[in-house]
Amino acid sequence: MGWEHEPETVWRAQELYCVDCLSFERVADITGVAASTLKRWSEKYDWREKREQIARAEAEIRVNKVLSRAKAIEALLARPRADMAFAVQALESLAMKEAEAARKQQEAGQRQETRVSITTRADAIAALKTAIENKLNALLTAPSAVDLKAVREVSACLDLLDELQAALPQADGAETKSGLDEKLAAGLRKALGLE
Repeated sequence: MGWEHEPETVWRAQELYCVDCLSFERVADITGVAASTLKRWSEKYDWREKREQIARAEAEIRVNKVLSRAKAIEALLARPRADMAFAVQALESLAMKEAEAARKQQEAGQRQETRVSITTRADAIAALKTAIENKLNALLTAPSAVDLKAVREVSACLDLLDELQAALPQADGAETKSGLDEKLAAGLRKALGLE
């Protein structure tokens, strides 16, 4: 007889597979249950069918939200009314909040995927360069997010990068191969008005 798992583990694994659409291997990493066991549970509890039903339902919900927003806007334009204006405003506010939540979730996933091992000063410099690049990319793709705080954060990171690089011995003045080189970092500081 094999190892028995708590019912909560089975249902959590089902949720990760069916709702979050994770692979058996990823669910196994999270739950500590062997992928072969997960596959048996999948067959026993019809996880593939449930996964498809959930995906279809979520897609329908998204489509219906967009269509509802369009109908509400059309109705408001055809016959302006305070109650319809309030409904349109509420639907648009919800859509903006959902878009922001999706963006934050995507950023969190990207941060999680890019974890690196930092064991030396050179590793720290490379990781900091990558972080600065990511921050600048995020700022440049969303100009509305550029404010004094963001500029100060980038400035502090560039200053720290300079300190770390100054303390790191480099052969023949060679630059490290990853991240920002000094010429680009100086150009960014100048472009951001930090020099």
